[in-house]
Amino acid sequence: MTDPFSHALDQSVVEQFDCDGYVVTPEVLTDTELARYSRALDLEVARRTQTDNREVATKSTYEQSFIQCMRLWETSVDVLPLTCHTGLASVAAQLLQVPSVRLWQDQALYKEPGGRETTPHQDQTFWPIGVQGLLTAWIPLDDVSIASGAMAYVPGSHKAGRLKVVDITHTTEPYDILSDDALQGRAPRPVEVSAGSVIWHHGLTVHQASANTTSAMRRVFTIVYIDAAAQRTQAWPAYPLDRDGVEVGAVIAGPGMPIFMATTSDSPKAAHTDQRIGWTANHRSKLTKRRPSRYQTEQRKAGNNTGNTNNTR
Repeated sequence: MTDPFSHALDQSVVEQFDCDGYVVTPEVLTDTELARYSRALDLEVARRTQTDNREVATKSTYEQSFIQCMRLWETSVDVLPLTCHTGLASVAAQLLQVPSVRLWQDQALYKEPGGRETTPHQDQTFWPIGVQGLLTAWIPLDDVSIASGAMAYVPGSHKAGRLKVVDITHTTEPYDILSDDALQGRAPRPVEVSAGSVIWHHGLTVHQASANTTSAMRRVFTIVYIDAAAQRTQAWPAYPLDRDGVEVGAVIAGPGMPIFMATTSDSPKAAHTDQRIGWTANHRSKLTKRRPSRYQTEQRKAGNNTGNTNNTR
């Protein structure tokens, strides 16, 4: 019988992810793909940050962790194929053990030389999606060492469920999640990785990144996937859900969150790409009248280059 996934994983990889909440898949992107997408990402990040000439030390605490540019697939035709990469979507579906996945968001996270460590946190607690299947593909464009800003994960922490939200913007004193009793004193394990490989982490895995003490930019692109059958569980604001009018209890769907089929017979369907720059304008004008969430407000103050006027990370 032919395996239905375009990039079939060994069962041991799926089991390791299920156990630890993170796993590395080596050499997912070819050298040619890596070079092409690196150029596309560098150009889009440069375009979005062209008016920001501040030194790292003069930025907010949050901004010192990384340069953050979100939803690049909506504004760059050259980044779009990476966000909609069939092989990556296939791996995501297998790790979540679901038939297909949906795009939640993409983002570039460029940690500048001298950039501070990223505060330990869980991703999924920022969003009104409960504990439904969600994971991130962390894609380094260069080899990443502890010195340049490697990720570190608390093994098995995803099984602790949703812990207290960490204010990674440092607008308020962030919760020390590593001291949470649910983690039983477990410490993050650093993961150095080579360009072309991908680190996958569960949405509830506690993780952080080290400071960049090198003289080079640490360039990373991430894609966040969610189970295609997931529903919105709470009413509090979340930009991608509000933009596409997803109500509490409804299945998450909309042109800003296209479904990616993992099988070889169905390629990722990034709908509305012919309108990728202008199609959100009407939704955005409506959203500006709504009360923003705490993280939307904080990130606007931090001045992140998201390409959208409302956003949560």
